[in-house]
Amino acid sequence: MKNLKKTLAMISSVVMAGSVFAACGGSTESTGDTTTAAPAADATTAAAAEGETEAAPAETEAAAEGGDAAATDKLTVLCWNTDDIDPMLKLFCEKTGHTADEFNVKSFGCGGGEAAENYDAYLADANNDADIMFVEADWALKYINDDNATQALSNIGFSDADYADLYGYTIEIGKSTSGVQKGLSWQAAAGGFCYREDLADKYLGVKTPDEFQALVSDWDKFMETAGKVKEASGGTTAMTSTLAGVWQVFSAARTNPWVADNKLQLDDECKKYIDLAKTMYDNGYVIKDLAQWNNDWYAAGQTDSTMGYFVSTWGFGDAILSQAAGGEGGTTYGKWKVVVGPQPFYWGGTWATVATRCNNPELAKEFISFFTTNAETAQAYSESKGEYVSNQKAMEGVLANGSYTGVGVLGGQNQFETLNVVAADINMAGGITPYDSVIKQAFNDAVTQYCQGNYADVDSTIDAFVDNVAASLPDLDYSNFE
Repeated sequence: MKNLKKTLAMISSVVMAGSVFAACGGSTESTGDTTTAAPAADATTAAAAEGETEAAPAETEAAAEGGDAAATDKLTVLCWNTDDIDPMLKLFCEKTGHTADEFNVKSFGCGGGEAAENYDAYLADANNDADIMFVEADWALKYINDDNATQALSNIGFSDADYADLYGYTIEIGKSTSGVQKGLSWQAAAGGFCYREDLADKYLGVKTPDEFQALVSDWDKFMETAGKVKEASGGTTAMTSTLAGVWQVFSAARTNPWVADNKLQLDDECKKYIDLAKTMYDNGYVIKDLAQWNNDWYAAGQTDSTMGYFVSTWGFGDAILSQAAGGEGGTTYGKWKVVVGPQPFYWGGTWATVATRCNNPELAKEFISFFTTNAETAQAYSESKGEYVSNQKAMEGVLANGSYTGVGVLGGQNQFETLNVVAADINMAGGITPYDSVIKQAFNDAVTQYCQGNYADVDSTIDAFVDNVAASLPDLDYSNFE
């Protein structure tokens, strides 16, 4: 950490870094602030139910002005885009008899990573109404730890018994640092490795997901298989599209938090990732210098340049996989399959929190419960949206009745069967801190720079990582860092 003291000396204020885009099918492009009344129950099309972004319905005057906190009894929901809230409201109104004009959707038309800045500006005006706030895993604690922003779910009638059927990791991420439950996620954002079955047959001679999983069931096998794919393809096919996807898997496998007792620490999984990432980059097991979320990243799925992508439950539609296949009727649509991969992981997810200024607690509780603690309605949402939900009983019901058969891009495979295996093994107890967004991004940036040759060795990479974190979070303790 030879540069740490110099870095700290230069700091005059905390600089907040942007978080990794890990939205539930969200766009990375900002389209400006768009506040709308909730869409009519019959106006949301099948495209919206699949996570596609539609044109926003006409603005209402009250919505455009934000709404007075004391004057409106509508349920105001803050979100970064409408990919989730549109299909949620459609189903909620259909099943409960509530109407669209009982809701006010405050969408900021941005990616998840930009939501916090917009939320802060909106909440700064005490007259702006807010009942429910959607927050992402990486920055949820910014609001969950702030009693001025969010309140305990027990205040609106939830009890610990209500959470019995929810996946444990989704409960943990919704707790404040002091253990107060403030948020619930309707998603269990379990992920897997999605691969081209035609390329697997061509280069590896395997025809089924079980056969492919045997070749990637741990990182040693994954790397060995990557070498075989490279050799068989003459170096034209990388095992996976980006290091960023691999990092999501390793990040979720950490057993220690980024910060403990105010001290920065580096989990062994992170150290393993540095070496593995460098090997993958140097050997062409990933497409070099390809960034997630840009057009080239999606286009790689329509050529033979990559075997696969790491994908979370929200990414089987247009957020990742369907778009990478070229959409329905696209070049590789229907040619993909999913397996557990080297290790279980989750990626992203969205939590519903209740704003401290909430003035509609009854409807807020009914809405959140509908998608989380109520197994029957959570199952209905899973089947209508094609999303793996956080309620285990709901998912048992989905898999038992067989009415949902999977997304079309997988060509007949039901992704829920794979995600069900993954979700059971995710454990984030004690692993969440308020600093995760900043530190996670700083580590990924440093490792990427190392792979690209900008740092000479692992030690200098870690030094750069620590310096960058210190620049953003100077109040942490960096002494005796290992």
